[in-house]
Amino acid sequence: MLFTACTSNVAGDSDSAVDVGDEVDPGWTSVGYGVEYQQVNAGSAYLIAYGGYSAKISYSSAWANELVDAMLGGSGVGRIYAVQGPEDAGYDAKEIGNSKLRAHLASIDDGVSPIYVVAHSSGTYVAHELLDQLYNAGKTDVLARISYANLDGGGTGLDDAIIASLGAVTFAYAHDPTLASGYSENHSSAIDLGDDYAPKATTYEVTVPNTGCDSGYGWCLHDVLVTHRPHDPTFYDLAEDYTDFKNRPVTTEYLDQFLSQK
Repeated sequence: MLFTACTSNVAGDSDSAVDVGDEVDPGWTSVGYGVEYQQVNAGSAYLIAYGGYSAKISYSSAWANELVDAMLGGSGVGRIYAVQGPEDAGYDAKEIGNSKLRAHLASIDDGVSPIYVVAHSSGTYVAHELLDQLYNAGKTDVLARISYANLDGGGTGLDDAIIASLGAVTFAYAHDPTLASGYSENHSSAIDLGDDYAPKATTYEVTVPNTGCDSGYGWCLHDVLVTHRPHDPTFYDLAEDYTDFKNRPVTTEYLDQFLSQK
């Protein structure tokens, strides 16, 4: 099981009344528990950003905005969903409002624009719930437009049929070659998953020298999938790593392969 670093009292992905989870950020609209939406520019493509375990919605929204500002906005992304992290590392509570996200997406979807799903750490389990919902609903046309980046996460909730239905998928991990032991915590899982789902899936090594992480501290390197220079040299710090990108570039390299296909 992954341990990555929001808690809620909601049990199950509910189709009932909207519960916002964490406080809604200014300029964003809550569309379901732990899910916010914002149109940030005229672009018609979509980004859905899933934060890792304990990531508040404000963290995920800051990360999503930075991805758009740094790269995706120039590639036509203007509609973004931010999703808070699960309340437990294995996403056992299934509390996030993916069904509401799916319904909201269907209400604004033009049927042709690309959809980029990026999920960090335990947020991958939440993302897989969405993919599974789409597959079970027969929305293979939507899945075919999704490029999915699994960032140092897990594979629970994926299967061959879902992978085959996606437009593209990559399993990414981080490596700092200046360190004697410089791999992100879940790099072995990323490599194994890429091998398991090849040739449809790829494995991507995000290579960043001089990250500031201490050698052997894979949890710091875990956040190199979000920022080139994490704040804590020995552990993850989602409050800072998802929100403070001053002189700490947001990590986007894994997206290059998706954009080159469009």
